[in-house]
Amino acid sequence: MTSHLFLQVNPAAVGYTGAFALTGLTCLLAVARALEVEANAVRRGLVGLLGTTGVWAFMKVVYFTVPDPFRRPAYTVGLVFGFATVWAWLYFCSAYTGRNYHEDPTLRTIGASIFAGVVAVKLTNPVHGLYFTTSVQTTPFNYLAIEHGVFHWTVTGFSYVLAGMGMFMLFELYHNSGYDTRPLGVLTGLLALPVILDIVAFLTESLIKVIYAPLGVALFVLGALFVYERRFLAVQSTGDDDSAVIFLDERDRIRDRTPAAVDFFPDLADAVGQPLDRVLPRVAAISEQETETMEYEIDGESRYLLVSASSVRVGDSQGRVIVFSDITTAEQRRRELRRHNEQLEGFASALAHELRNMLQIIEWRLGIARDRTEQGTVENESVDKAIGANKRLAARVDDFTTLAKYGQTVERLEEVDFKTAVDDAWFNAETGELDLVIENSGTIDADPGRLRELLGNVFVFNRLNEAETVTVELTETGFAVTDDGTPPNGNIEGYFAFGESVPTAEAGMKLPNAKTFARVHGWEIDIDTSYQDGVRVLVTKARTEIQESPPEAQSD
Repeated sequence: MTSHLFLQVNPAAVGYTGAFALTGLTCLLAVARALEVEANAVRRGLVGLLGTTGVWAFMKVVYFTVPDPFRRPAYTVGLVFGFATVWAWLYFCSAYTGRNYHEDPTLRTIGASIFAGVVAVKLTNPVHGLYFTTSVQTTPFNYLAIEHGVFHWTVTGFSYVLAGMGMFMLFELYHNSGYDTRPLGVLTGLLALPVILDIVAFLTESLIKVIYAPLGVALFVLGALFVYERRFLAVQSTGDDDSAVIFLDERDRIRDRTPAAVDFFPDLADAVGQPLDRVLPRVAAISEQETETMEYEIDGESRYLLVSASSVRVGDSQGRVIVFSDITTAEQRRRELRRHNEQLEGFASALAHELRNMLQIIEWRLGIARDRTEQGTVENESVDKAIGANKRLAARVDDFTTLAKYGQTVERLEEVDFKTAVDDAWFNAETGELDLVIENSGTIDADPGRLRELLGNVFVFNRLNEAETVTVELTETGFAVTDDGTPPNGNIEGYFAFGESVPTAEAGMKLPNAKTFARVHGWEIDIDTSYQDGVRVLVTKARTEIQESPPEAQSD
């Protein structure tokens, strides 16, 4: 009799049985794929989810095909594995999204207690009958119909709440990852498809009343592992980390990249499938397990990136992953510390040299003055030389005090009227009989005090360089100070080195001081070697806004 044999040649019977059989088979076969996932907790979650779903689906097949008295036990065992699927799902979601709920001892104890209690209710259903009752149905085929009781709907509602929590964790990760995760979102949404089928079966007779959840779980996991595996594992690997990441295949072709990587390197936007050495040759030169700091010009600003490369296995393919971390702040601080150390070492060396020379001059001249005084003659020249040396010592002390005050890197720039800054620096510097010409006017983003010291040191250098006229011009990238004195000769770097007497011992401290005040702004300073009618000092990498105005000359 067909009433006792449920393996029937009936389109509906074959459809239902085949759907769940295919679901169970593919889930169990996919376990091998899930075992290749490197993240331990994610791997365990996926294997648990596939295993419980696969067994659950096979128990549906058994329920449809075996005769009594095995149908009810098969259905009950399926219910147990179905409820276990919920906990495997939560474990996977917690691990995949980088949370630690699955490791919390309290939550695990609570979960185990709830699971044991619900399983006890399911297994004792033949006693109380509150979970489900059965009746034989002959349409659309001969099967054992299930009428769910109050316990079933309570547990089902609770299970859907837990499943919804897991989905929330996934969608939050998709959103924060910055990837185009719409395909993964659609896959995750397939988990809700069985709920629709359950509702249709409950409200109508077009579907038989059986839980369809294994179908949705199988579609999600299989789609994630086989169809969108690369994006699925990439999102989990980066999580909501803002680091820029590039994924490469075994031939160093770009397989994927995070949005942060595209922000750093716009050329990556359409670079999927291209060799890395064609898109980013500097990055391609980094070997596996190597870390390097690179400087890049991004949006007109120097940024420092820590670049690390390592081998990675995604699914059944081997490749590399390159991670970029923005360490601009840390690198700037490190370079600032190095600059301060170099500045202090250079200035200390120059100051020690000056002190020794001046003390020797003072001692020698005072010795001459003392001898002449004892002989009854007046030695004004020696006294004057000693006083001059003492003034130079005082000037060096002033230099040191100024550098100590203004030698720190400027943290906040303000818009400064350039002509006013030049006039202020000219008034406070010892410019002697020099003439000043200001070619144009405008503004410059700077620290007023440090800009004044920079200009003042250059002006004093101009005077000591035997110039008669100094011309100041605001440029698109900074400014230029030009004199008509002695042209540069020899090693240009010596002009900016503490301790060098270039062009003279007295002038030797001025351009090094100016370099310090330029560097604390983040500017660069140099001498234009193509200009041979004097010395032309160029300051660049500054932000300026030029307002053309007629030339103006001033005499001190």
